[in-house]
Amino acid sequence: MDFNREQFSNEELIHLYRNLLLPRMIEEKMLVLLRQGKISKWFSGIGQEAIAVGTTLAMANDEWIMPLHRNLGVFTSRQMPLNKLFRQW
Repeated sequence: MDFNREQFSNEELIHLYRNLLLPRMIEEKMLVLLRQGKISKWFSGIGQEAIAVGTTLAMANDEWIMPLHRNLGVFTSRQMPLNKLFRQW
């Protein structure tokens, strides 16, 4: 597999980076809250962001994906409102 930087605009790469960064930042914050005892459990997906984000961004908006508990990047890439996402806790 070859990566050709010229295939992608700066805007596309920034969009991808931001979509990778958001779930990582949430994951790190949730682990802090877990260590502080402010939440009782968290199934961390650190290191799996690219799988969830890359798959989701490659899909059309009308395609379905069935995420599991470590696929935070799926939800954030589909712009799910975080208040809805975190209602489960």
